[in-house]
Amino acid sequence: MAITFRQAQPADLNKIVAIFNESVDLPVNDEVELITPASRQEWLASFNDDYPLWVAEDNRNVLAWCGLEPFYPHPAYRFSAEISIYVGQVAQHQGLGRRFLNFVDQQVQTSLPIKTVVAYIYQENQPSQKLFSSTGFTYWGTLHHIATLNDRPHDLLIYGRTY
Repeated sequence: MAITFRQAQPADLNKIVAIFNESVDLPVNDEVELITPASRQEWLASFNDDYPLWVAEDNRNVLAWCGLEPFYPHPAYRFSAEISIYVGQVAQHQGLGRRFLNFVDQQVQTSLPIKTVVAYIYQENQPSQKLFSSTGFTYWGTLHHIATLNDRPHDLLIYGRTY
């Protein structure tokens, strides 16, 4: 695959939502029903040069997306970001997630004001834990039974990286 990374554009929203929706039925996602592009337009518009949303594409086909969002809406946290990454099913298990996180790492180090990146990962999501661990993130702690999905409590693991 000849993967390129670029900032997401409004025209990418349908594909971003489709990739996200592939994970809705898995025990790794907060949503319990499918989302729509209309419901994510404001979310897409919230990204900017300091907190970007990128897509990974091959031959103009969006295969994955990754976003950095403000960690917490208080000035003390202005240099911290929460990261989300979703790789479409057709591109999973091919190293794209690792390549994407390496790209994000380079962007944070060279052109973003962010100094700390935090990932929240459900305990059941072993692939994401492995991905983040293998790309320089460390396990910072667990929020026990913080979420209830399908009437079951779930632990949320915190992985982080400081630059």
